[in-house]
Amino acid sequence: ILYVSLHRYDEGNFFPGSGAPNEVGSGLGEGYNINIAWTGGLDPPMGDVEYLTAFRTVIMPAANEFDPEIVLVSAGFDAVEGHDPPLGGYKVTAKCFGHLTKQLLKLADGRVVLALEGGHDLTAICDASEACINALLGNELEPLPEDIVHQIPNMNAIASLKKTTEIQSKYWKSVEPYSVPVDCALAETQKREREETETVSAMASLSVDVEQCIPQGGSR
Repeated sequence: ILYVSLHRYDEGNFFPGSGAPNEVGSGLGEGYNINIAWTGGLDPPMGDVEYLTAFRTVIMPAANEFDPEIVLVSAGFDAVEGHDPPLGGYKVTAKCFGHLTKQLLKLADGRVVLALEGGHDLTAICDASEACINALLGNELEPLPEDIVHQIPNMNAIASLKKTTEIQSKYWKSVEPYSVPVDCALAETQKREREETETVSAMASLSVDVEQCIPQGGSR
């Protein structure tokens, strides 16, 4: 059995605190437990880009190498957008869950079973369940936005994936230590610098506006 879990972890500070990246199994099961333990809280929250990247770099390579006879999914939807921070606070779309399910159907000749397990927002559960069932039925899925497909994950996700892949690459030849392409990293850095510059400019403009509104001397 190969067990894989994606979950909010925050270095063990998020309930229930288990599922660390270095929990890889023991004895004959060593290496057959993969924890993609997201850390960094909600700054920013994980979303479609982060989950798609985890599937591309860890889950699908390891699963294909394992070559399962059947895939059992504990379909918990706590990560779907709509949950308050104490219940997860992530921003994965229902649409993305449909596409993740479609990827799993490439395994085990399509023998995939989803068991509804979790989620605390009724609308989110309904939307995500519908998307997954559409994938199981082979229906045409609404495509993901192009920018989502090519975007790189946030820095906290990159740190989490680096830790997981560094550990799991010892057990799976198909899992390589995660690294961000140089051109993508440069583009992300430039984007962050632009956003910081815009924020500073906005704050400076606000400061000037406030100063202009303050009466001079003792005038009222």
